[in-house]
Amino acid sequence: MALLVCKSCKKAFFSSPKEEEVCADCADRLRELYSSVHSFLRNNSGRAYTSRDISRIMGITQADVNNLISMGLLEYQKAPEAAGYGKDSVLTHSRSRKNQKTSGGKK
Repeated sequence: MALLVCKSCKKAFFSSPKEEEVCADCADRLRELYSSVHSFLRNNSGRAYTSRDISRIMGITQADVNNLISMGLLEYQKAPEAAGYGKDSVLTHSRSRKNQKTSGGKK
């Protein structure tokens, strides 16, 4: 076990090196937040969104969006140029890390 600093709330916590980089409280909060973000992305799938867009529209911090990405719950994909984003990266929902591990890590 190692003493880590939570990427979200900055509190110290003990964790094994292969576990998440956020404390258990923040991990629970982010997983609940993920369900809202996932629903939003699913219901608005015709448009590409950046992490800044999600932050602004949903009233959450961009750090929380980035933590969802680092937890493997959201991922960046290349935006189609027709969407008006040029070469920007966009946010889409992703399979969780558990699902990626059970499928051999393949997408």
